[in-house]
Amino acid sequence: MSHEITERADGTAEAAFALTPAWHGLGTVLDHAMSSQEALTAAQLNWEVVQRPMAIGTPRTIETPDGPTETLLWEEYPTVKVNVRGDNNLFLGLVSERYTVVQNTEAFQFVDALVEEGQMEYESAFSLAGGRRVVLLARLPEVDYVTDDDALKRYILMSLTHDGTGAIKFGPCNVRVVCANTYAIALQEGTVRDLTIRHTGRIDGKLEEARGILSMANTRFDEHSSTARDLAAKKMTTDEWATYLDVMCPRIPKEDPDYTEMRAKRISETRSAITDCYHNDRQRLPGIAGSAWAAFNAVTEHIDHLPRRGATPRQKAETRFNVTLAGPGRDMKARAFDAACRIAGVATVS
Repeated sequence: MSHEITERADGTAEAAFALTPAWHGLGTVLDHAMSSQEALTAAQLNWEVVQRPMAIGTPRTIETPDGPTETLLWEEYPTVKVNVRGDNNLFLGLVSERYTVVQNTEAFQFVDALVEEGQMEYESAFSLAGGRRVVLLARLPEVDYVTDDDALKRYILMSLTHDGTGAIKFGPCNVRVVCANTYAIALQEGTVRDLTIRHTGRIDGKLEEARGILSMANTRFDEHSSTARDLAAKKMTTDEWATYLDVMCPRIPKEDPDYTEMRAKRISETRSAITDCYHNDRQRLPGIAGSAWAAFNAVTEHIDHLPRRGATPRQKAETRFNVTLAGPGRDMKARAFDAACRIAGVATVS
């Protein structure tokens, strides 16, 4: 699956990101968290969806003074509309007559309105497949501190389709959404859900529903940060660290039919790399050094920084993404978190 970011005829991409570039290297990167207007402009999403009538032409032969002439008899279908981009006339999709367009500017205004005090800050904004889908990722004002130097961010995702294929989606996520791949992963978390508007009513009438979803999301964020603080408070003994390392990266005995010296060497190197991460400066911050939280972060850091294969930097970046977020790396991170909780005796959030 490619990134699917919309690339314009002039070679620019309809995407904007705060502080950190996306793995695909496309879009505008700002050196600060974006306001809605900054995100809308930087991502070039300030175009509108226009609805036009749909008609079907049926070939007909008519008699004229010059003889029979082929022509088209146009018949309009009042129950179907065509959504197109107002700036370039790109076809987006067929929709019913009851379909209500939610413009990109309205989506930003909707997300802004969720925070009654203070301005919502945007992490990313982009369009996919020529503008058929628009995705916004906002960072909530609340920051969860595991320790004074270790913070967890809260994200809210909103997406809307302009092709008539789905409802508006809204909800919390833990993934920094920067493309179609990470968008799909955020949906797999199961926390991003359909707003019941389904493009047949006014979006501003759904603020209370969205605030209800946000309230439940904040509860889950609170629970996760509480678990993280419990892990940080649990200092691992030498034996517990050895157990954790054996769980995450068990040695292969020579009696194993799959044993080879090369495989044993790779496992040994991986164990050493994870151990180095556990003892590096990032995991020696005050309050987390030697803890179960540091152990979990050591595994995730190792996964995220492994070298990846590819002929070009972008191909290497895509391989890194696929492994760390969508492939075995993602599963290994989940396993690392559960193992840390088990060894620390910390209850996980269901």
